[in-house]
Formats: sequence, C-alpha cells, structure tokens
Amino acid sequence: MSDVGLAKICRKHDIPIPPLGYWRKKETGDKVVPPPLPAAKNGLETLDIYVRDRLPPELAALAAEPAAEIAIPAELSHEFVRRTEKLLTSGKENEKKLIVAKDGTLSHLLVSREQMSRALRIMNALFLALEERGQSVSWPKEEEAALTLGVDGETVRFCVLEITESLRHVLTPAEQKHSWMAPKWDYKLTGKLQFRVDNLPYSAGVRGTWSDGKCQRLEKCIGDFIVGLRVASAAIKKNRRESEERERRWEQERKQKEEQRRKAAEHKQKAEFVTELMRNWEEAQNVRTFVKALAECANWNCPMRKRVRSSRLWTGQPNMPNFLIHFPI
Repeated sequence: MSDVGLAKICRKHDIPIPPLGYWRKKETGDKVVPPPLPAAKNGLETLDIYVRDRLPPELAALAAEPAAEIAIPAELSHEFVRRTEKLLTSGKENEKKLIVAKDGTLSHLLVSREQMSRALRIMNALFLALEERGQSVSWPKEEEAALTLGVDGETVRFCVLEITESLRHVLTPAEQKHSWMAPKWDYKLTGKLQFRVDNLPYSAGVRGTWSDGKCQRLEKCIGDFIVGLRVASAAIKKNRRESEERERRWEQERKQKEEQRRKAAEHKQKAEFVTELMRNWEEAQNVRTFVKALAECANWNCPMRKRVRSSRLWTGQPNMPNFLIHFPI
C-alpha cells in the first residue's frame, strides 16, 4: 500500500507518524526518538491492516485510464433524479436520521435531509456523464424495483449514502428502569457523502467506495468513480464467468457421478439376474438328478429286485397330483 494510505490509517487511529526527516536522520546515524504512542481511548486496541492484492492486468489497464472532470449542472434534468427527489421529499426519517421513501428505502440514495439537495446534484451529473459515454441507467416502474447501471454490458448496483457514526447509547435515568426498551446505539450524521458499489464480489480486490475527505469532495470524484465503475463491471463479469465455469464443472461432475451410479445399479441388476439363473439351473439339475435316480430305482427290469412293495404317496394338497411309487425290496 502507499505511504499516504498508511498515514491516513495511522491518523485515523491516533497513531503518530515519523516527522519530516526522521528516516534520513536514522540513515546517517543520528540519534532519533520515535514519537510516543498515546494511550488508546477505549483501552487495549488491536489494529489489523489488510492490503489489497495487485489487480490483474486487464483490470489494471482499466483502472489506469485518466479520469475526466465532470461538471455539476445547477438544475436537476435527469428523469430518474427528479423521480428520486419526488419520492424523498415526502419521505420520513429512519432511526439513523436518513430519509427513506414512504414505501421503503431507495437503494441508490440514503442521505439526511440536509445533504439531499447536494446528493441529488451529484447523482444527476453522474447519470448524465454515464449516458454521454454510452453507458445506461435503468429503473423500472415496478414496485420495489432497484435502480441499476449498465456499464460495459454488465449490471452494476450502486448507491450514494451519507456516512454515519455509531456510538454506544448511554442510558438516561428514565431509561434505566426499562433498559431493554432503550436503543443500543446512537447515530451521528457526519455530512460526508460516499459512492459505493453494492454488488462488487468480495474477492474482487478492486476499489468499491469513494468518499468525502478533509480536502476531497465527492463532486471531484465523479470522473474517478466512472473509471472505477468500469473496473467494477469487469470484475463482476470475471466473477460471473468464473462462477458459471464452476457451476458447469459441478454439473459435469454431477452427471458423471449419476452415470456411474446408473451403471453400478445396472451391473448389480444384471449380476442379480445371472445369480438367479444359476440358482434356478442348480435347482433344475438337482431335480433332474433326483428324477433320474428315482426312475432307476423304480425300474421293473432291475435284476436285483426280489419283490416290489407298492405304496401310494398322497401329497395332501388339493391341486397337486398323487404319485404311485414302487419301492424295491
């Protein structure tokens, strides 16, 4: 990450940074003392810094495109911006003091009443600049339909929002009697606006927010945001294709496993059929052997026979024949 980005994080968390000339003095052997680390405001604090991976070449080429300077028109001319203004003018405040429409929150704009006029002008300039560059803005009239941007053939969802700070709510004497009814957090409006890409994949590793800063204003970030939208669109498209390829492989593996299970079941059925044939064949062989032996014993021309005693064997079954068997003695 850049030194400027690291310094921003340090200042945000009240971590002192080396003064001007610190590293040069250290290189030349001068005795330097690091600035002391102040005590954390909320006790022991652990700060984790995550650095984004480098962009792939195709995304890096898009991100390197120069950003144009976008002018802010004084009047709201885009139809979707005027429609948004109409819905929010009659809206109400939520628990964060942000304006929402009567029939629900508009997903593309969430600001306070004080910042609404400024946010609408920024959004108006953004929509006009996108359409001048061949991109599209879509907002169906169906209920609860979301506003989306068509950037390089990919659908991108975004919003303009006001950053709020969350503070732990301190119970008042009246609330202490019924603490479960008191809110858990208090929200403070900062007056800072932010662009945010809402459907950016988590693993994309590309920039998804542009915000007001101490010197930077969101009006000056519209050109950078348009470049960022193209990068986000390419990242979304790449992630979608990877997901489709992954789904295709999973479907192919599923079909292969299903075919293997089908062949295994077919082989099992054939084996059971052959086993049944073998069992029937063995039983038939046993019956033939028994009948042959029985016929030999019942042969009247047998020289060993002295006399024969006949005996009638009754099966006792209604549909079974009775047999007359001759036993030699």
